Amino acid sequence: MVSPCDRAREPKAVLLWKIGALGDVLMTTPLLRQLRRQLPAARIDYLVGSGSRAVVEGNPHLDAVRTFDESILFRRQATRLGDVLALLRGYDTVFVLDKHWIFGWLARLSGVPRRIGFRRRSVEGWPHTRAAPYGALRHEIDCYLDLAETAGLAVDRADRAPELPGRERFLLPDEPYTVAINSGGSNPGEASHVRKLPAPLFASLVEALKARGGVVFLGSPQEHAAYEPLARRYGGRNLCGSTSLRQAWDVLARAQAVYTTDTGLMHMAGAVSSPVVAVFGPTHPLRKCPPGAHWVWKDDALYDPAYEVFGRSPDGQYFRTLRLDDILRAPTQARARI
Repeated sequence: MVSPCDRAREPKAVLLWKIGALGDVLMTTPLLRQLRRQLPAARIDYLVGSGSRAVVEGNPHLDAVRTFDESILFRRQATRLGDVLALLRGYDTVFVLDKHWIFGWLARLSGVPRRIGFRRRSVEGWPHTRAAPYGALRHEIDCYLDLAETAGLAVDRADRAPELPGRERFLLPDEPYTVAINSGGSNPGEASHVRKLPAPLFASLVEALKARGGVVFLGSPQEHAAYEPLARRYGGRNLCGSTSLRQAWDVLARAQAVYTTDTGLMHMAGAVSSPVVAVFGPTHPLRKCPPGAHWVWKDDALYDPAYEVFGRSPDGQYFRTLRLDDILRAPTQARARI
């Protein structure tokens, strides 16, 4: 039974704050869902970089989605930090979902009394009123759920499914198709492309998939040119830049399979229950693979956790030992528990 004192201490106005990117924001949605379950009477808002708004817009567990210009932080526009501080004020609790020290200190400067965040190093825990350790090899979804436990709330570790808003129908010919995606490492604050498959290997994969039926390429408008030679050579459908995000989710949901590198669309495919084969290089599948997906990883000997924990771009040459058969056999292998 909850005492009157405990009820008085419950958060009344809660803010989740994350700068992006699409897949990372999506992995916070199990936390959001469980916060709503534990705090049914609280106001729960999400403050997110404008480029990632679509992932949480319309989420049934939120009262409001607010956005900010992420370039304020990525481009170190100190004169505009006041804009961010103003958006943080007015809440009694903020969940700081990014790990860099600047986010914790901005939350503290805003005056929010309860600040729940991560601690990679001791200095990053100081501005938080409660901090969860971060860095051990665990799935990102579980790390976000750690924040709820750190705040003193009950957590259901079995409730881990990422959640997207509703899809929008995108018209395609009524024939089976597979989605092929070769992207990753291209986000605000990162432009390494280190997660992409070598072009010859990806072309071989597309050729093999085309032998099974239609092939569809999904991605941003900027990626259209990269896929166009493959679309022409193998008769694939290049939808890069032709769909909204909600339409892309519909294309993913209707695919007979999705073959993808570690990118935002990988997480979205998992969230709409597509049969996913995820190909990993510098990132660890036990941190990032969508729950229930098949994964391929041959670069464990090169793995450097500093890339995922601290954002330091790795120097290794990835995918060099990966073969086409490794990827094509993945759906026949037992899924590892994520």
